[in-house]
Amino acid sequence: MDHNFDSIAGYAKEKAELMRLCDIFNNREKYETKGAKLPKGIIFYGETGTGKTLFAKVMASVCKLKVFKISLGSVDSEVAICGMIKRTFEAAAKCGEQAMIFFDELDKVMPDYSEDYVTDVSKAVLAQLLTLIDGMDSTNNIVFVATCNYYSSLPSTLTRPGRIDHKIGIGLPGFSSRVAILEMYAKRTSCTFEMGMDEIASLTNGLSCAALETLINECVLQSDDNGFVSKEQIRARFFEIENEDIARFRSKLDETVDSCRNVGALVVARTLDDSDYSLTMEAYRIGTGFFNGILCRYSDNFDDAQDDDEISDITEYYSHLDDDEDATPYDPYDDEDEDDDEDEEENFYGRAGATVYSQDDLLNTITVCMGGPAAEEVILHKTYDNVRHLYDAADDILIAMAKNGMLGLNCLGIWSVREYVGYSDARKDAMCQAFDKALEKCYLRAKDLIVKNETLVRELVRELVDQQALSKEQCEDIIAKHGVIC
Repeated sequence: MDHNFDSIAGYAKEKAELMRLCDIFNNREKYETKGAKLPKGIIFYGETGTGKTLFAKVMASVCKLKVFKISLGSVDSEVAICGMIKRTFEAAAKCGEQAMIFFDELDKVMPDYSEDYVTDVSKAVLAQLLTLIDGMDSTNNIVFVATCNYYSSLPSTLTRPGRIDHKIGIGLPGFSSRVAILEMYAKRTSCTFEMGMDEIASLTNGLSCAALETLINECVLQSDDNGFVSKEQIRARFFEIENEDIARFRSKLDETVDSCRNVGALVVARTLDDSDYSLTMEAYRIGTGFFNGILCRYSDNFDDAQDDDEISDITEYYSHLDDDEDATPYDPYDDEDEDDDEDEEENFYGRAGATVYSQDDLLNTITVCMGGPAAEEVILHKTYDNVRHLYDAADDILIAMAKNGMLGLNCLGIWSVREYVGYSDARKDAMCQAFDKALEKCYLRAKDLIVKNETLVRELVRELVDQQALSKEQCEDIIAKHGVIC
């Protein structure tokens, strides 16, 4: 079956990138005359049922590429797999035509989170692919194309430029894409739908392309003799698909993204402070106890979310004093005898029980917050919408610093990032520049720490996804394997 760009409904941005790639292959002489090299490898990645294989089929059809598919089937030994891959590359090289070597679901045979790059099969397959892709001449007629569900699980040695030159993420369809997909499948039927496709699209947020196709097909199967599909039938079929065909648990991608955020924050925090900690998937518990204490104090989000006695809101100390004037300072990390006055005084003025924080303490806390988005950028090559609360917390701390003169006298007295009324233009600019400069500096510092500890971050991410929570002892064992954090 021939495919073309009309075979892809919705996904305007992703389809535009595919069109650009097809233009390069279809007009290779024009680009080679300019001195450009054709891409060696392309990966389409995203969740199951989003149309990754369809994108590859469209590319092959539009560019008139002869497809050589690596189909592993029941093959599982390293010798058999490597032999099949090698024979596929050799066949493509000898065919004398422009060809695509297509590897579907590449991540299934690559080293994954649980394997940790140690199984004989995964190591052999990776080594074989690296050798064969490196041996491809960018001026020949072959392009390596793969699909995968979890791009972040692929080894960076494979996905670096020069091997895999283009990566196109295909996520779950947005509203406009869902409308286009539903319309495409509905037009292939003779049924009349009581709900418009835009109404159905509003109802089906979170469904994949495959699930939308199934929904239309199920509605057709349940239509009456005249081909009429009522609103009740549509809703009933939708809830069946949502509760039965769609995974009830969070996808591995979601878990990986959240894990990356929290691991990034912890690794940064661990370089700056040695107080107690644990590593979980929880959004509002990041870094070490000391930094969580600061976040609880200055950010309402963290203050409301903290219900763990081990890492408690430092402001609980003040509520104790209201009830009992003789109450001792609240220190969730003090394991010493409460009657030891010397220890109590040290805890009150020390880091764990601090009620006054320095400029460095606050900037370090912002740096910890930036560890989340920095880790996503370094490990996943993009940032996601699960870090908004970290930027909000960073703003809250910057406001507190401005109030206390830590960002210069031009920012003194500011009560909100957006409270500029009554200030001169010069002072407004100074405020904006001070906030932007401080935040950017913290982000770059966090990113530098993540880059230096990338191998450690990747391993902690894998372990957190697998176990959902790690104690300090478990984390320290992993850290010890990599040496002291840079």
